[in-house]
Amino acid sequence: MKFSLRSKTILLIVIIAVIFGTASIVVSSVFINRMIDNSYISRSDEIAHTVAEVVDAEKLTVLKDALLSIYNSTENKVISDEWGSPEFNEYIAHFSGIEEMPEFQQVMEQLRRIQAVNDVDCIYVTVIDVPTEGFLYLVDAALEDPCPPGVLDPIYAENRETLTKPDRGMPPYITNTEPYGWLVTAGAPVYDKDHKVICYAMVDISMDAIRSQQRNFTMSLGLLLLALTIVIGAGSILAVHRFIVQPVNMLSNAAEHYTAGNETEEIDRLRIKTGDEIQSLYNSIKQMMHDINGYIDNLMTTTQELTQTRIKADQMDELAHRDALTGVGSKLAYDQKMRELDEDIRQENASFGIVMVDMNYLKKMNDTYGHEKGNEAIKKTCTLICDVFKHSPVYRIGGDEFVVVVKGRDKDNLPKLIDQFNETVSQTDGKPWEKVSAAVGYALYDGEANADEVFRKADHMMYENKRAMKERISE
Repeated sequence: MKFSLRSKTILLIVIIAVIFGTASIVVSSVFINRMIDNSYISRSDEIAHTVAEVVDAEKLTVLKDALLSIYNSTENKVISDEWGSPEFNEYIAHFSGIEEMPEFQQVMEQLRRIQAVNDVDCIYVTVIDVPTEGFLYLVDAALEDPCPPGVLDPIYAENRETLTKPDRGMPPYITNTEPYGWLVTAGAPVYDKDHKVICYAMVDISMDAIRSQQRNFTMSLGLLLLALTIVIGAGSILAVHRFIVQPVNMLSNAAEHYTAGNETEEIDRLRIKTGDEIQSLYNSIKQMMHDINGYIDNLMTTTQELTQTRIKADQMDELAHRDALTGVGSKLAYDQKMRELDEDIRQENASFGIVMVDMNYLKKMNDTYGHEKGNEAIKKTCTLICDVFKHSPVYRIGGDEFVVVVKGRDKDNLPKLIDQFNETVSQTDGKPWEKVSAAVGYALYDGEANADEVFRKADHMMYENKRAMKERISE
């Protein structure tokens, strides 16, 4: 079968357009999908670790103990695949009392606040059950159809290593299931004060919407390819006819006249001007790139929104480490500091001291003058502590309890600073809530096994000081 020059040219152009468009779709889709997946994976991992840092580990320990006590005494354990069955409902009923515990409500409220701030689908806490190779739901902050305490799910293959390495957590992974659709899930270990893993803070982020956008993007590129092919085919017919077929026919007619014995003026009179297809191709490519840039702009906007969410999470973490009333370190910040001191002890380069300060008569002051005046007394005491221990971090670990971790010059001059603090407190004057009183105790690290032992020594000395102060008053 013979093909004309026009047919061959049109076919070649169409093939090139299809190949180029298909390659553009494949490369763009792979690149954008990978970028989006990495962004969602990074975000879920960051939020999971943030939740693990700020969630109340002590309350979770109480809830975990209650959950495992019921779970271990339950003979028939039913997994979530049987959700809604009589056996499942009977099994879950054993755990109903956990949701009534105040610790459960408090942790639920905390998780939902974090969930709302970060605009994620679900934040929940699970406990690993090694014998059954599954995990138990402890607290689920989902607003719709939350899993009640005790729900048992099998561990995905991606996280089986967590059974033997609990500190590993559950690195982010993407799943696509019938009930939940596309999800990216991440889990971070929650540690107690002894730095032991008690449970896992889990985060689920739905990717259904972004997957839909990805499909629409690919479909749009396909339609663009089809339209581009039609336009190029039609244009090619006109171009080949005008710049190739028509000039060739003119040359053929002129040649026929010449062969008939006519003069050469017929050929000389031809003014054949062929156009350049490069500009047409450039315009087509420019149009296609404009469409692609539009999708990339949308993607960058999504990335910026994810960055803002991470900044909000960092700000929330910063607030969690600051005491709202005094501005010094919070109990969470103090626990982190104790872990750092324990690490220094393990590495045999520890040199520090702990000062324990406990206010006197705060309850009496609150009862007599109101909590607002009591708060002024707390802030006044905190200011005195910070003025004396200028070079050391101060933490408020309770309503009227403060801890100072001293190193360097403050540690070397600790007895003198203690005397200075006692003298400063004794000289306070003014209204009852301005004339504060506090007992102080301290201890220096001297080979103890951990920082908590040093704290207990300082706490014991503080209570001895408080007892002596009461005895002097009673005399």
